[in-house]
Amino acid sequence: MSVNQLLPATEPTQQRRDILWKGIMEDLFADFLRFFFIDADEHFDIDRGFEFLEKELHEISPGESVTHPRYVDKLVKAWYKDGTEKWLLIHVEIQGYPDTLFAARMYTYFYRICDKFQREVTTLAIYTDNDEHYHPDRYVYECHGTSFVFRFNTYKVKGQDIELLEQCNNPFATVILAVLTSLQQKEYSQGRLFELYVVLVRKLFQKSYSKEKIDKLVQFIKRHANFGDSELIHKFEEEIEVFNQKLEHMGIYEEILQYETGIAEARGELNSKKKVVKNLLSGTDFSIQTIAELADVSIDFVIEIKNTLQG
Repeated sequence: MSVNQLLPATEPTQQRRDILWKGIMEDLFADFLRFFFIDADEHFDIDRGFEFLEKELHEISPGESVTHPRYVDKLVKAWYKDGTEKWLLIHVEIQGYPDTLFAARMYTYFYRICDKFQREVTTLAIYTDNDEHYHPDRYVYECHGTSFVFRFNTYKVKGQDIELLEQCNNPFATVILAVLTSLQQKEYSQGRLFELYVVLVRKLFQKSYSKEKIDKLVQFIKRHANFGDSELIHKFEEEIEVFNQKLEHMGIYEEILQYETGIAEARGELNSKKKVVKNLLSGTDFSIQTIAELADVSIDFVIEIKNTLQG
């Protein structure tokens, strides 16, 4: 059972989002790795899986979780394709306000791991705050002729291109979109935020992900959203259930996945598209545009199939 599924709905927002990040990173770590390291498949043996080194992380940072509760830290063991180990140190800033000591702390984690465990380590800091000017990517030390610069990988959620994220077929892009939506909380009314989250979920259900991944992402979105209104929360759950029932009724998860992953033979692709479109036309009330997007065909293609069914 996922961490996100165990999470109480009444947890304080700060603690809830902390746990949510830990859960979704573990649930979708292969997608996480591919999202933040575009050449991940070239270097990492992703099929071998990963190991989360909670004990080792605690050994180098006793008391850090109490002193700095706004960070989610993950130390993950992965393997290169040649069999060698690679350790990944992941920091996710949760609370979201500038911290002048953060870069120094990144360096401290790095050298403690190198010194204690003698492993290769790469680091990544993910900033989920709302300050567009806060984005430290290095720690600089200089003292009477002794100096060095420690650079680390970073990703700033705020300011990311929403359109590109929506087009991205990596499931972790949906996580980033959910965080981006929550960052607009002060700019929009609760009603407008509700609409944005509904659109996000609708587009998620149109993706060619497995049902298991969609379920995990829906749980993340639902629990990350902060409507502050029990009526909107209930309405949002109802919207999710509508999307879920429509797709489960059609068995469309498997249909789309089969098509997108190229399981169908090259000559049978056209028939596969026709089958998907026919099922959607006869079994749902989706618009022609939505059906075209789901089946990855033109609107004219859908209209042609619709005419043959009516004829």
